[in-house]
Amino acid sequence: MFSRVTAFALLGALACSEPPAPPATGSAPAEPERAAAPAPAGPEDAGPIPEAWVNRRVSEARGRLESSEAGTLIWQAIEAHGGLARWLQAGTLTFGFDYRPIGAPERRMHTRQHVDLWRARAVHEELEGGAGDLARFGWDGERSWITPDAAAFPSPARFWSLTPYYFVGMPFVVADPGAQYERLPGAELDGQPYDLVKITYDPGTGDSPDDYYVLYLHPESHELAALRYVVAYPGFFPEGGHTPEKIMRYTDLHEVDGLRFAGTLDTYAWDGEAATPGAKVTEITVDDIVMAEPIPADRFAPPAGAVVSEAIEATPR
Repeated sequence: MFSRVTAFALLGALACSEPPAPPATGSAPAEPERAAAPAPAGPEDAGPIPEAWVNRRVSEARGRLESSEAGTLIWQAIEAHGGLARWLQAGTLTFGFDYRPIGAPERRMHTRQHVDLWRARAVHEELEGGAGDLARFGWDGERSWITPDAAAFPSPARFWSLTPYYFVGMPFVVADPGAQYERLPGAELDGQPYDLVKITYDPGTGDSPDDYYVLYLHPESHELAALRYVVAYPGFFPEGGHTPEKIMRYTDLHEVDGLRFAGTLDTYAWDGEAATPGAKVTEITVDDIVMAEPIPADRFAPPAGAVVSEAIEATPR
């Protein structure tokens, strides 16, 4: 998958007195350290967002997206899924994410994730798996952290902290200022024609700006039905390159507080030559979605004893 650690938080610069965006990624690697006792909760608690902040962001995003044909298709998809204003107003998103690789059941990753939508902070609590104590890990806006130890989870903490959120948050998250939109020729999937929009990123956007996504949008409902993607995370590809393309189907759509989410995100190999899905490689279930739940700032902070790092991990565990 991928890591967009700073991408969505770039929107924070668009309204005065808003939460600060995390620093640019790519800083020099640092040796992991053990965290001190957590700081008390403060004014950076996460929760529902003032209407004036939301209105400024929505106005900026709409103007930017509707300036191109491809961007207009993305805006229509966002509206079809409930609208950017409702998404941003919530301020937080919490959900269960059960990732089950078909060929590697030992790498199942089943967590409950809590996300601060405006500061791109996240924390995961492992629900099942692990060889010992269940893992807890996250991204506090500047550093990744994990407990009880660095090897407690099958994927690096920095990489996985916001990865599930980015898939669950489609198409809202591709309203990011760092995203670029290109309309591709329409194509069929499972006998249904779709509008296709390719998403790429400006250099320096998040940890993995060379990722790309191709969204399949229904020409009438404008809802997201599938997306193709590659992973170019530099921790996995330090010399450049990316994974083979895969396709993720968005099914079992349902409504939560006026927003449309997929309950199943199963992923398949992509046969580019035949332009068709291949074998299923991962089964993913998303459940128990909660919007606008207040989250104290100290929940995102590394707890005492956590392994903390500012580095992009060099390899997957």
